[in-house]
Amino acid sequence: MNDRQIESIRERLRLYTELLRNLVILLVAIGGGSVSLLFKLSNPISLPLVILGLILTLGLFLGSVRIAVTLRELVEELREWEKKH
Repeated sequence: MNDRQIESIRERLRLYTELLRNLVILLVAIGGGSVSLLFKLSNPISLPLVILGLILTLGLFLGSVRIAVTLRELVEELREWEKKH
């Protein structure tokens, strides 16, 4: 690998780290909002919003896990390069 490839990997690490941070913030916000709606189920609109919130929370969680796996792979790639050089 040359310096350009290493810089590219570092840039992707920064991008994925920012994306992971934003997804976790969204996960907490939407999950918290869904839980708070559980206490107001007497309102007829609450149940569909709770279901939508749970679906979004699950999707954000799976997206966060996938990005975390990608970050781990990129870090391992950088470590392998450092061992070789």
